[in-house]
Amino acid sequence: MKLLKSFFVVAFACSSLSAWAEPLSLGRGSSGVIVETLESTKPDGDGVLLRRVLELPDFERGAYFSGGLGSRFKWPALANQMTPWYVYGNDMTTLFAEPFAKNPCSTIGKGAQSEGMFALYQLRSGEYLSLLTLSGETCMSWLNTLESGELELVLGNFGEGEESGRFPLLAWAKDRDLYRSMNKAWELALGELEGRTDWRVNKQYPEAFTYLGWCSWEHFRKNIDSDKLVAAARAIEESGLPIRWFLVDDGFQVQEGTALKSFAADPKKFPQGWDPLLALRKEDKIKWFGLWHSYMGLWRGIHPENAFGALNEDFIPFGKNLGPGGSKAGTQRFYDAFMGSVADFGFDFVKIDNQSLYNNEQVDVASSVEINTWMTEALEKAVADRLPQGMINCMSQGTPQVLGTRHSAVSRVSIDYKLNDLPKAKAHIEQSYVNTLLQGQTVWPDHDMFHSSDPDAGELMAISKAMSGAPIYLSDNPSDFHDAFIRPLAYEDGELLRPLAPGVPLPESVMMDVYRSGEAFRVIAPLANDCAAIVAYNLYHPEETTIEARVSAEDYGHASGMIQPYEAPWKLPREGLVCFDWREGKGRKLDEAYTFELSGFSDRLLLLAPIRKGWAVIGARDKYLSPVAVGELQASRRSLELTLLESGPLVIWSSEGTPRLEGYAARDLGNGFWQFDLPQGEKDFSVTIRK
Repeated sequence: MKLLKSFFVVAFACSSLSAWAEPLSLGRGSSGVIVETLESTKPDGDGVLLRRVLELPDFERGAYFSGGLGSRFKWPALANQMTPWYVYGNDMTTLFAEPFAKNPCSTIGKGAQSEGMFALYQLRSGEYLSLLTLSGETCMSWLNTLESGELELVLGNFGEGEESGRFPLLAWAKDRDLYRSMNKAWELALGELEGRTDWRVNKQYPEAFTYLGWCSWEHFRKNIDSDKLVAAARAIEESGLPIRWFLVDDGFQVQEGTALKSFAADPKKFPQGWDPLLALRKEDKIKWFGLWHSYMGLWRGIHPENAFGALNEDFIPFGKNLGPGGSKAGTQRFYDAFMGSVADFGFDFVKIDNQSLYNNEQVDVASSVEINTWMTEALEKAVADRLPQGMINCMSQGTPQVLGTRHSAVSRVSIDYKLNDLPKAKAHIEQSYVNTLLQGQTVWPDHDMFHSSDPDAGELMAISKAMSGAPIYLSDNPSDFHDAFIRPLAYEDGELLRPLAPGVPLPESVMMDVYRSGEAFRVIAPLANDCAAIVAYNLYHPEETTIEARVSAEDYGHASGMIQPYEAPWKLPREGLVCFDWREGKGRKLDEAYTFELSGFSDRLLLLAPIRKGWAVIGARDKYLSPVAVGELQASRRSLELTLLESGPLVIWSSEGTPRLEGYAARDLGNGFWQFDLPQGEKDFSVTIRK
C-alpha cells in the first residue's frame, strides 16, 4: 500500500476493503480533488469499495444534502428528495437531533439519512467550505455521517465486480465568498468529468421553455385519455392565457402492473393514438407538446411480455421484470428507440422521471453505477439527436445523473409540488432554492408545476417559479386558472420574463433552520440592467407567527452569485440603489435597510435598481420581474430614454421633481417613485421622460 498526499490531491492504492488508518484532512489548502487508486479491489456485500474519514475544519454550521428516512428504498434512491439537513456547533451528530423539527413535510421521512451527496459549511475561520462528491464510469462516491459524528467519504459501485484504476472521490473548495466556493468546487469537478456535463451557460436552453406551459399531472393524475387531454387543450386555448406548451404526464402507457409493455399509448384510452391531441398544435397557441416517461421504461422497468422485439436481447433482469443495461451499445439502442418513439409520435420534448431508483435495485451486476452511467449517457444522446426541445430531468438527483447532464439544461431540484399541502409547500420552496446552489451550476433549476388556484401558495409559487429562470408550468384545471397570479409571469405571447441566472439563497439563509429560527428565508436573483430581485419568505412551522424581515444595500452584491462565468460580487452603484416593494407598490432609496413584517406563510418581492444620474428604472409594474421588461436604457441629468419590450404600466424613480412624459400623466407613488400608465401590449415601446 502506497500513500501519496498533497494539499490538493490525495491518491491511495489498495487491493481490498479495509479500515484506513489516516483520515483525510481538509484543514489545509483552499481547494482540491481527492483521488483514490484501486488495484483489483473487490467490494463488500453492499457494493462498497472503500471508506475514508474526512476531517473537517471547525465549523459554525452546515447544510448536509441527503434524503430522508422512512422509505422502503435505501440509499441512494432517496436522493430523489434531496434536502439540506442542518448541522451546527462543529458537531455532525446534530444531523440526527430532533429530526421532525427540521422539515415540516411528512413525505420526506423521519429525519435525515446518514448518507449524503453534497455538503456546505460555514467555518469558524469565516470561510465557506463546499464538498461535491463525484461519479466516474463505474463507481460513485458519497458522504456518510456516523453516529459518533465522524464524516466518512465512501466509494462504491453497488455491484460485485472488482475495480482497478484512478477514482476521483471529492471536489472541495474554501472561500470567504459562498458562491465562489461552490463555483470552485464545480470547476474542479468538471475537470474530472471528461465532458459528461458542462456549465449551465454553455448549454442550449430549449426555446419552448422560454414560454409558459401546462402539465396534466396535478389536475388529472393518471386518470387521462384522449378526450380529456383534447378537452383540456381546447379549454387552455379558450382561457385566453398565453400557454404555449402542453406536457402529457403519467397514465397513458400500455403496462402490466407498473412495468412497460409498449412505447405506444394505450389503445383503450387513445384509440386514435396521439393524433387528436397533436392536431391542435398552433404556431401562436400551443406550439410544443411533451411526453412524460420513466427512466427505465416505467416504475418497475419493462414487462417480459412486451412489444420491443430485438431490444429484449439487451435487457437485464430487474426484479420480476426487465430493464436496460445489458451492454453499453445495447443501452444506446434502447434509448434511441425509446426517445425515437417520442419524436416519431410527434412530440417535441420529454420529461424523464425516477432517474436514481434504478441504481440500488439492480442485483447480480458487476457495477450498477456503470450501468447507470451508460443509461444516462445514452438518454442524453438520444434526446439530443431526436427531440429539438430537449428534456426536463425529473427526480434526477442520483450522482451519475447530476454529473451526467451532457446536453440537458433543465433538472428538478425539489420534491413534488402538491395542491393544498401547506407543509409540503414550505419544504418545496426551501429545497428548490437551496438545491439550486449545487445543481444550478450545470442546469436551470425546475421548481415543478403549480396550481395558480392554490389558496395557500398560488402567488408564492408563481413568484418562486419566476425567480428560477427555469420552465414555468401550470397544472390547474383550466377552468380554475387565476389570471392575476399568472399574467405577471409572461408577456402577452407567453414568453417568460427570466432572470440572468437562477435565484438562490442569500448567504445567511443557506444553513438556517427556516422552520424554527423565526428569521426570514431570503433569496436573490440578478435581473437585466444591473437590477436584482429579492424574495423574503416566512416558512415558520407549524404554528403561525409574524417575523420581521429586511433588505439592505449590502444584499445587492450577492445578486451575481450564479452568473456564469462567476467573477465577483456586484459593486454598489456610486449613486446608490432604490428598493421597490412589488406587492405594496411603494419603496424608497436604500440608504438604510428596508424593513417589513411577514405574517404566517407569506412572501415579499423586493426589486432593487441602481440610480444613474438621478434616475432609477423599476420597469413593468404588472410583471413580477419588472426590470426584465426594459430593453435599451439611457440616462442623463435631464432625461431618461428607455424601451419597454412590451408596454404597460411603467414605474421609475426620480431624485427630484415631477417627471414628464408627453401624453401621459405621472402618478405619484411616494418617495420619488412615479408610474406612467402606458398602452398595454405594444412591442418595443420607446419613451423619453424629462425632469
